[in-house]
Amino acid sequence: MATDLYIISNIKTSKEEVVRNKDIYLKKLKALGLGHISICQSDNTSKKLEGDWWYELNEEELKELGCKELIYFNSPFEFDVSLYEGCLEISTIYKYIDLYDWITHDGEYYKGEFRNKVFEIISIFGGTEVIYLADNGCDKLSKYLELKVWEGVSFIDVKNEMKQDNVPFRNDFNNLNTKNLSYSNISEYLYDDFSDLIKNQNNKL
Repeated sequence: MATDLYIISNIKTSKEEVVRNKDIYLKKLKALGLGHISICQSDNTSKKLEGDWWYELNEEELKELGCKELIYFNSPFEFDVSLYEGCLEISTIYKYIDLYDWITHDGEYYKGEFRNKVFEIISIFGGTEVIYLADNGCDKLSKYLELKVWEGVSFIDVKNEMKQDNVPFRNDFNNLNTKNLSYSNISEYLYDDFSDLIKNQNNKL
């Protein structure tokens, strides 16, 4: 079973704010102009998806105290977005190992286009940093995704709990080595504070 890549970010919102701004968020996501992905069909041909972002929101469900996910933005692109009161989650078409492989084989894509897309998405909702997580039983990472994020725990609380693991946080992606990646024994947490992109953004103001 593949280990998928997830990304969480430090936003803070509320049910009321999501209902009020849902169409504003949608408009900004559409304005990103992301490229459609292609999927493999049963006859082994590929088909490019069509359409644009849309959201799934049940305002009646939001009134329930136990509702954790506030809204889900689906897309025919490489990312989908879920909002919680204290966390944003991006699900991707990628695998966790791609973070390591990109540095080895396609570092310019990660350092350029991929990071820019992620930064543009989280900026729409007020996010400034991300932590990379994974699913499917990946040591530590899936625990924080499935037992914390999906249960409504805030980004800040997740980050603080991860720090208590005494596993180093790393944002120097140039030194990532696939040989050091073991899904059964994660030895580093990967994060990005986009300090260079934020600086460039501020310089343009």
